[in-house]
Formats: sequence, C-alpha cells, structure tokens
Amino acid sequence: MERIRASSSNKALHQLIILWGCRLSELRLARRSHFDMEASIWTIPKELSKNNASIRRPIPTKVCEILERLIETYKYMLFLGSDLDTPITISAAANRYIRCIRDGLTIDDWRTHDFRCSLSNCASKLGEMPHVVVKILGHKFGGVLAVYNKHFVG
Repeated sequence: MERIRASSSNKALHQLIILWGCRLSELRLARRSHFDMEASIWTIPKELSKNNASIRRPIPTKVCEILERLIETYKYMLFLGSDLDTPITISAAANRYIRCIRDGLTIDDWRTHDFRCSLSNCASKLGEMPHVVVKILGHKFGGVLAVYNKHFVG
C-alpha cells in the first residue's frame, strides 16, 4: 500500500478499513467528533450506518496511531475530497486506489468491500464465534438470534 501513489488520507482510509473491517462509507463520511480518543471508541451515527443503527467500534492501538495523525492534520472531516469542503468521493477513495492495488495482484475482480469478506473469513477460520464476527462487521442479527438473544442485539 505504501508504494502506491495516493494521498496520505486515502492510504490511511484503506489501512483503517482493513484493520476495522468497516464499510467504506462509514469511514469516508466520518467526522472527527465521532472518535472518542480518550475512551478509545468510534461511534458511527445511525445516519451513516447501513442498518440505520449506531455502531460502536473499539479503537485499537494501531488504529489510534493512524487516527491521531489524521486528527492532527484535518480538523472536521478526516477524509477530504478535492475541494476540501466535502468528504472524499467513492470514485476517488475506492475505485482509483483499489485499481492501483489490484494491478499488482493476480485477482481479477476485487474491490474495497472484499476487505470485509476477508476479515469475516479469516475470523471464522481462526475460530471466532459467528455473533462476534457479525458485530465486528456492523451487521444486524437475523433470525432466531435477533428474536431471542437480546443481549447481543443493538
């Protein structure tokens, strides 16, 4: 990733997506105020989450290092677009950057969202419980788990 020509915030965006397994839009649209660095929690407001519920993610040490650099550099939005008043666009954030990464790989059809698939598969392979993987990915619980297990829902 470091060898690819891109803005430092775009590189950081993709590093954080890999480390968190979050959706591109959750992070691309994140505001500085969503990150509580003292409590080490990132709260994604329901307006920015795909499932229309707020998502809370821990901020691990490695992620904290990257975030602190972004917070020092950018005051409101962490991933700015070309006009510096709006978030980076999906085409700038994902398409061009991932195309550069993909050019160096032997994988045909691959995109940013596949980081989430890889995280899910790797966590399962390592023996992580399915309900934990669901929470990491910010999904809603479905079926019987959603109806009967209120402890994990929300």
